[in-house]
Amino acid sequence: MTNDLKILILEDTLSDVDLLKRELNKSDFNFIFEIVQTRETFENALDSFNPDLILSDFNLPSFDGLSAFHIKQKKSPEIPFIIVSGAIGEEKAVELIKNGVTDYTQKDKLFTLNQKITRALKEVEEKKEKKNAEEKINQQHKKLLEVAFLQSHQIRRPVADILGLIDAFDMKNSANPENSEIIARLKITAEDLDNIIRDIVKKTNEI
Repeated sequence: MTNDLKILILEDTLSDVDLLKRELNKSDFNFIFEIVQTRETFENALDSFNPDLILSDFNLPSFDGLSAFHIKQKKSPEIPFIIVSGAIGEEKAVELIKNGVTDYTQKDKLFTLNQKITRALKEVEEKKEKKNAEEKINQQHKKLLEVAFLQSHQIRRPVADILGLIDAFDMKNSANPENSEIIARLKITAEDLDNIIRDIVKKTNEI
């Protein structure tokens, strides 16, 4: 990782912060961090610090991890949010993950934290790659539509000219049944070609 991983830590107990730092130092991450304890400082840090990852306690004296998660979702839903707490049980933790929290780890099992961070960051990277791929496909589709639209107009113009010439020729030679039959077939063929071109453009727009 070329840039430092920016970690926002929502925690009010300094001894727990020290434990988090000690565990993070065991990883391969180059990181910087900012510690916040209140709703106001958390919201400000989302804008000013612009974190890559959030580690949050679940219960704080004047704030809580669930409220922090909802604030984060509104501002920056792509940022991984990991609950680090000893105050929630397995059932509550599973419920949080179902509601969108990235992951959780218990404070007495911090040895699992770095693995979960790695997994969370990998998921973010995969989502970015998927989004970039989708945007690339959309751009290609847009160019395809533009080409199809332009080519259809270029092709339909001579087809319209052919239909006009057929009508003019038919008016002059309508007395001859043999000529009328040939002209009718030519007109049907030209109209079929025009309809095929219209259909190609329509199907291209539906892709």
